[in-house]
Amino acid sequence: MPKRLTKNWLAYEFECRCGCRSGHMDPKHVEKLQRLRDEIGVALKVNSGIRCAEYNATIDGAAKKSWHVPRDGVCYACDITFAHGPRSNSRILKLYTLADQLHFRGMGLYRGRIHVDSRPSRRARWIDHFWNWKDS
Repeated sequence: MPKRLTKNWLAYEFECRCGCRSGHMDPKHVEKLQRLRDEIGVALKVNSGIRCAEYNATIDGAAKKSWHVPRDGVCYACDITFAHGPRSNSRILKLYTLADQLHFRGMGLYRGRIHVDSRPSRRARWIDHFWNWKDS
C-alpha cells in the first residue's frame, strides 16, 4: 500500500527518478501543495520532486544548490503540472498565481509546469526563457 502524505499526494510521487529513494518531502511543503490542489480543483502531478545530488547533476540547467536536493534528508521543492487536460500557458499561469497566493517561497514559471519550493531563505521568483505569455 503506497504511503499517503495527504488526501491527494502519495510519497512515491516525489521520489528521485534514479530510484535511490534518498530523502523525504517536507511535510509542510506537501500540506501547502494539498491546499494548492484543493484551490485549483483538479488533479496535479509531480514532474520532478526529490533529486539526489548525482541525479540533479545530470539535469540540464539544474541549480547546483537546488532545493530539490535534500538538506539533512528533507526536500523542499518540486515541479508540478496538471495531471489531465491542456497545459496551456494561461492554465499554467493560473496555477502559478494560486501558488503565489499560498506564499510558496520559491517559484519558477516554465512552459507546461511550475516550480514551487518552501526554502527557508528569502523569496525567489523567476521565469524560464522558453516561457511565452501567449497561448499556442
